[in-house]
Amino acid sequence: MAVLTGVEIKNVICGLCSDHCRVQVEVNNGKVIRQFYEMKKSSKTSQKWHTVVTSCARARSVSELLDHPDRLNYPLKRISARGENKWQRVSWQEALDDIASKLAEIRDKYGAEAVAFTCDGENNCAEEYRARFQALFGTPNLAGQAQICYGVALNVALAMIGGVVHFPSINQMTKCLVLIGANPATATRFFWYQLQDLKNAGMKLIVIDPRVSESAAIADIHLQLRPGTDTALLLGMINVIINEGLYDKEFVDKWCLGFDRVVQRVQEYPPEKVAEITWVPSEKIREAARMYAANKPGIVSHNMGLEQTPNATRGFQTRYILPAITGNLDVPGGDLIMSPHPTYRFAGEVECSDVMSPEQEAKMIGSQDYPFYSSWATFHKLDENTRRVRGRRLTAYWFAGYAHTPSVWRTIISGKPYPIKALITEGTNPLLTLPNPKLVYQALKKLDFHVAIDVFMTPTCLLADYVLPAACYLEKPFMVGGDYMPSFSVGEAAIPPMYERKREYNIWRELALRLGQKEHWPWESLEEAYNWRLEPLAATFEEMAKRGGDNSPVEFKKYEKTGFGTPSGKVELTPSMLEELGFDPLPSYTEWSQGWKSPLAREYPLILITGARNRHYYHSQARQIKSVRDKSPYPLAQLNTDKTRELGINDGDWIWIETPKGKVRFKCQCTSGILPDVISAEHGWWFPEDSAEEPSLHGVWKSNINVLLDDGPEWCDPISGAWVLRAAQCRVYKAQD
Repeated sequence: MAVLTGVEIKNVICGLCSDHCRVQVEVNNGKVIRQFYEMKKSSKTSQKWHTVVTSCARARSVSELLDHPDRLNYPLKRISARGENKWQRVSWQEALDDIASKLAEIRDKYGAEAVAFTCDGENNCAEEYRARFQALFGTPNLAGQAQICYGVALNVALAMIGGVVHFPSINQMTKCLVLIGANPATATRFFWYQLQDLKNAGMKLIVIDPRVSESAAIADIHLQLRPGTDTALLLGMINVIINEGLYDKEFVDKWCLGFDRVVQRVQEYPPEKVAEITWVPSEKIREAARMYAANKPGIVSHNMGLEQTPNATRGFQTRYILPAITGNLDVPGGDLIMSPHPTYRFAGEVECSDVMSPEQEAKMIGSQDYPFYSSWATFHKLDENTRRVRGRRLTAYWFAGYAHTPSVWRTIISGKPYPIKALITEGTNPLLTLPNPKLVYQALKKLDFHVAIDVFMTPTCLLADYVLPAACYLEKPFMVGGDYMPSFSVGEAAIPPMYERKREYNIWRELALRLGQKEHWPWESLEEAYNWRLEPLAATFEEMAKRGGDNSPVEFKKYEKTGFGTPSGKVELTPSMLEELGFDPLPSYTEWSQGWKSPLAREYPLILITGARNRHYYHSQARQIKSVRDKSPYPLAQLNTDKTRELGINDGDWIWIETPKGKVRFKCQCTSGILPDVISAEHGWWFPEDSAEEPSLHGVWKSNINVLLDDGPEWCDPISGAWVLRAAQCRVYKAQD
């Protein structure tokens, strides 16, 4: 901490998106003045981070966020029907006593599994401590976004490779980058600046996207495919690489299991057949396959591009086959197999993932239908396999340990296979961020007891019994990383929590003390808890915050010493875990029953992509921050210019997007940069300026794209349970009202 006259500069981890930028915050007499990045002019990396932070509308809005008139500042208790927005301010003592009493009552009457949690770890929530509380309480039921946000990708990588291959580590040695449904220009800005520099230096770029995104516009090859057919496209590329002998024979022979079976399977996907499925010309498929195989080392990056498609699990299988058969795994400039920090006590050492009995773990909702992901038994097998090469345990959060979220809502409503009576919602807004929100609404109304922890009164909070005010990232310390990467970041709080806001850690600890967990929570503050985790490095939290974190050396070709963290010790192109669970271990593409080739398409002829990033927002956050909202005041949907002429729609017109589930209003953005039969709509839209009382709930139904999406079994990947967000059928017409 540098001290100037009356001014302090605090080293903070930004919590306004999942990039968790290390930033500096200027504080003057306890008041936050600004957030910035202290650039080192001699470092190009530092210059890029400086550009990322200074160009971020959210980062420039910190003073608005910190003391916004709509911030939650005191514990609130509902005093009328849910949705009427009538609250009574209560003390923390009363709120926590009552919450603990009700949770204990439900646990004693129905079992611990009758309490569920939903969270997503945003705003630097220190989720490992929620996980600790939940595990010690005894419920296996956590609902959230992981099935469509990294989680399934991580599990498939662990099953096939025995390590995490996800976060693209592009550098000067990378000769080719394949982006699948990802646009770093609007999602991950530092990566975007890296990408442009490397592209200018000669790196080849292949982009798979139905839109002509900023990334696609500079690509060497743009594969503009029909949404939801990514898996078929990748199978076609694998067909070319194998049949033209472009694969790494030495690596395949020594380190890959199941190659001969994959060779046979991909004969079913010649480029001509794949072209018919995907709308991508066969010669372009061949060209892309050759470019990727010839320019080594190469990296494949998918972000959310595969998670949210109908063949999600198979898509990941093909995505990981590509670097395996071309020898691009764990080499400098290629797809790195991430390893943990060697000594730091990361989240997996905190979350108590081994305290529940197998019988209690088996009660996880969805474990019978989707045992590959929603299953503690699967997690423990993956942990056992990978610990041999990692040397350390897996962190359950995000890897596994998630119930099947759509099934959780149905269980709340139906009471089957057992009742779920209570829900704790932390730092998430499922009415905006999950499909079929009217079903979510029914479930939230059906609960006996609902506690919400957040920084603003969201539509989801309006349906709670207690709303607890959380400190934002500026008001709490944070440590992140180290569990699937050899580095971790540390940031201090810029200021103490204002008003009566609390850090989530303190909320969980105080509930834990009331519910018999005292011996497991010896640390009175989050800083004390962090000190314990840093003991192996002989450093305190205060010391580490000044350094910003710790990096251990990155190793390559780790498999040459240890083999791969799979049962066979090899890359399992045909994962034995899938076979043991009764699934075909070979990759395949299946046409979605609700998609473009279904009877539904006759009445709903356009294909809907949801979730395209608006760089000013992060999911459903910041709609009430004026400086951010001014930059992007309306929900936008991109539609092909020729299609808008056909439909009598002009640029800037309000339009209805409709599916059998309902309709929502968006402003049309006419563009030639999207396929004619495709529409792309933003997600996360609500209107804090609208009435809070029902039926409005801050305009939750007006432009919430998830209103159009279902989450029933036919909408979920049969292996992992991931739900479809990027291939639904819809129709569009001009709004007259």
